[in-house]
Amino acid sequence: MPAKKTLPYGTWPSPVTPALVARGSKRFGTLQSANGAVYWTESRPEEGGRQVILRAAAKGGQVEELLPAPFSARSRVHEYGGGEFLVAGGVIYFVNDRDQQVYAIEKGAPPRRITNAPRMRFADFAHEAARGRLIAVAEVHPAKGDAGHQAQPDNLLVAIALGSQGEVTTLAEGRDFYASPRLSPDGRRLAYLAWDLPDMPWDSAALHVAGVADSGKLSRSERLAGGDGSAVFQPEWGPDGRLCFVWDKTGWGQLYRWDGKRIARVHGRRGVELMRPQWVFGSRSYALRLDGRAGLASLVRGAPQFEVLDLKGGTATRFDALSSRTARIDDPVTSGSGFAAQVTRPTAPQGVMRIARGRLQPVAGPQTTEIDASLVSRGEVREFRRPDGQIVYGIYYAPRNPQCRGPGKTAPPALVLAHGGPTSMSDAGFKMRVQFYTSRGFAVLDVNYSGSTGYGRAYRQRLDGAWGIADVADCAAGARHLAKAGLADGSRMAIAGGSAGGYTTLMALATTDVFAAGSSHYGISDLALLLAHTHKFESGYLHRLMGTTPSNWKMVFAARSPINLIDGIRAPLILFQGLDDKVVPPEQSRLIADGLRTRGIDVACHEYAGEGHGFRRADTIIAVLEAELAFLQRALRLK
Repeated sequence: MPAKKTLPYGTWPSPVTPALVARGSKRFGTLQSANGAVYWTESRPEEGGRQVILRAAAKGGQVEELLPAPFSARSRVHEYGGGEFLVAGGVIYFVNDRDQQVYAIEKGAPPRRITNAPRMRFADFAHEAARGRLIAVAEVHPAKGDAGHQAQPDNLLVAIALGSQGEVTTLAEGRDFYASPRLSPDGRRLAYLAWDLPDMPWDSAALHVAGVADSGKLSRSERLAGGDGSAVFQPEWGPDGRLCFVWDKTGWGQLYRWDGKRIARVHGRRGVELMRPQWVFGSRSYALRLDGRAGLASLVRGAPQFEVLDLKGGTATRFDALSSRTARIDDPVTSGSGFAAQVTRPTAPQGVMRIARGRLQPVAGPQTTEIDASLVSRGEVREFRRPDGQIVYGIYYAPRNPQCRGPGKTAPPALVLAHGGPTSMSDAGFKMRVQFYTSRGFAVLDVNYSGSTGYGRAYRQRLDGAWGIADVADCAAGARHLAKAGLADGSRMAIAGGSAGGYTTLMALATTDVFAAGSSHYGISDLALLLAHTHKFESGYLHRLMGTTPSNWKMVFAARSPINLIDGIRAPLILFQGLDDKVVPPEQSRLIADGLRTRGIDVACHEYAGEGHGFRRADTIIAVLEAELAFLQRALRLK
């Protein structure tokens, strides 16, 4: 083995190129199973972000692509989508990205359009074979130029006739949002979730059950759980006709079951989290088998725990060895004699894997990295405290490159990451962007700041009324923790984040002196502007995060908008923005860039046509990484 070269941290040559990161930036969407086969959607950066539908056969595992170009399976309900396809009766029903209409793929034939409702978007389907229809969530947008129509869309539960006309009829309306319509095995009852502004689904989504009349209409619904300061997630009917669901009334998402008369908790304990933030439709944390077993993908202090629960006997088998080999297990479904899920591991990219008797079997996705294992930096979960004593969680990645080492006893620069959401979480799984930096001699700390999921309701609610304060304090505490432990150079700390993480980045630069540089990806600079232009799904979210009301918010929003704190930003800043972003419009980045230029601060703003909220195209991903690395090396004085 050749001797290591001594080079300044952050400048090491690395085989993890921006093009390699782009190839490893595929996104997995909805995961389903039918007749033993596993189906899922997968985005393709090299195809401009087109999302394809794939199937792995029950026997042999051969993977087949089912959706021809230019079709792309992607829903835009709530802007974030999810629940974009359903496999039922040998037919694949999907939402096409370009027109948001429902199509069917039958027996290998070209996709056939079912709906013709230009103002509607669809998601989250259930199949009702007896009546030849789909039940779905629909979002009805106002007609262009119709000044008399409300600006925000209406959200409904609808039935879509599968005949030649594709007629759409309303089943339920009047609530701000609906999700998870699920038919009972006998077709006589429909379970669904509903909630209203200003809440998000993880705040107060309530579980309802309505009867399905002979006419196909719904009878008056009954609220079973949630909606009263607690939330329900993922209703699923078991083969015995009993309804399972996750409910966080104890402060932790636990599994409950309704037998038609009573609700009983069947699994859960403090510190074990089955709840997921329902940013997209179709998310799951458990799967029900016909034999009465359930596969549970819980989170314990942000780490995965997989169990198989015998619903008849009430006993659970926990696979600790499986948990130790994974960093995240999402959206489990039944598969053969076991289960399948989207699995992220510490040393390999996310992929679809079968889980049987505690063992992992690859189904699809890269099973090894395109870089040597000796180059991979494994995430280490760390706990640290902020000044008020509150515990914060983060994932630390050390610089790693077998060909290089830093000079003497110097410490590396650090990149502190603030995830988006902010109601989301980071895991210790393999991420190409992280390896891009650690292989060049950066330390990386991915912070699960207050408001993150996976740690119970109380940890998530620590951000309520404190956005721009608690998250910033947590990221600053993480940076100081690295410096105190000798894991990073305290004078060469940078912070980066996208969306809500971009807001945290800007606020950290404006209100602390911890960071020497910042990188904001489609971050929020003006909260009032965001409130004025945000989409319906998040239109009440800001008030909870800021501790305000629709009648009393202006002073708080002004005080916590980076654009109004611009005099506090002295560190260099780079901004990245998609021109088609409907969640955080381009004006947000332009405002902060213009203000900093006026003050003579080192700032750059890069805009990308055809990109929305989150970059999907390979050429964009490459350009962003190249620009960000060059900026950090210069701003942190690494070269």
